Amino acid sequence: MHKRGNTVNRLERSIYNVLKENPALKNFIVDLYQRACYLIPSESIVPEELIIREGFFFGFHDKCPWSANNMYVLAHRYNDLPLIMPGPDDTVDIGYFSDETLQNYICLGKSRAWNWQMGAMLQWVGNSNHIVFNDYNGHKNIARIIDIEGGPVKTLEQPIAAVSSDGRKALSFTFERQKKGAFEYAYANGSQNEENQAVPENDGLILIDLKTGAWDQIIRIKDLYLNYHEDSMDGAYHFLSHCLFSPGNDRFIFYHRWRRSNGLLKTRMISCMIDGKRIHIFPTSGMVSHACWKNRDSVLAYASTESDGDRYYLFQDQTNEYSVVGSTVFDADGHPQYSHDSKTILTDTYPDRLRRQSLLIFQPEKNTLDLVARLRIPLKYRYGVRCDFHPRWNRDSTRICFDSAHSGKRALCILKPPYTGNR
Repeated sequence: MHKRGNTVNRLERSIYNVLKENPALKNFIVDLYQRACYLIPSESIVPEELIIREGFFFGFHDKCPWSANNMYVLAHRYNDLPLIMPGPDDTVDIGYFSDETLQNYICLGKSRAWNWQMGAMLQWVGNSNHIVFNDYNGHKNIARIIDIEGGPVKTLEQPIAAVSSDGRKALSFTFERQKKGAFEYAYANGSQNEENQAVPENDGLILIDLKTGAWDQIIRIKDLYLNYHEDSMDGAYHFLSHCLFSPGNDRFIFYHRWRRSNGLLKTRMISCMIDGKRIHIFPTSGMVSHACWKNRDSVLAYASTESDGDRYYLFQDQTNEYSVVGSTVFDADGHPQYSHDSKTILTDTYPDRLRRQSLLIFQPEKNTLDLVARLRIPLKYRYGVRCDFHPRWNRDSTRICFDSAHSGKRALCILKPPYTGNR
């Protein structure tokens, strides 16, 4: 394997630090810079036996597309939709591949509640052969649970974001608030009474019982605003996102985010019990991008702290203790996920100056970073329609699934790293 991923030089880092407080100017400068650099020839590093299936994608990095027995791989099929944000009538197919070579796709239905970054929140319900995904029923966004043959099991009154590993509970935030807060995570359909209020009275996180369909609000945005206030929150638009159960399913993390009038987004990561109690605010400083649980007591996140700036950190839940991860090898944001034994980190990078995205495997005990793939992504895949790798392990960490547009079309990709499963 190659040993270097994308690198950010000192000049680029310095410019980024200056521009990050002005999102519009930053995006303009980055766009011009990448357009100029895209003219420079660059070779990709493509793994042997990489399986590529154009016209399909899975979604985010915090969910596993493989079934409990590793036989089936969930995927969305987008049927040559234009490369724009989904419209109210745009649908994606919901289904799975019945083989890891991605030859046989079984379509189970369609969804009108989806986006390019997270799809329709398509995921398995625990270790069962039931599948859950979000949809729009003509009046509101909901969630549907179906069996592996597409038969209806249950319709939920609320859309879902995360499912507990035992398949008993689900968490959800208000997708309508993403339209103003983070449009790339929003759905084209649906409305909510308080979606235009900067600090809503009643909006927040809900916990859903997947057996009965009953749900309760366990977190209110207004309570977070009032009880855990920061000065930068004043006058900003507040919303919640990125829910993720702990491995023990007794706690979960989520993001409290607020977008200021100049477009600047602030984020903090919060954990609590599944009833919304014992809230813990992690000691970050204005930025948290992507996170995953290592075990039931610690969370890996790319974030910013006052002492060390933007880094990968391993935070100890319910304390202010943390450590920097891979300080000598990581220099950029990505989408991390731990292997099933919590010994290896799979992650990626955003496009560098030459529009190259890297797929990386880091072994903390050895402090080694392996470059699994480096693929060049066309310029048209930017902003809300970008194609992040969002890499995911299978259930025993012997396969990797990721989305990529290096072929010119968004595609689902699967590969087996040379040493996984045989260490």
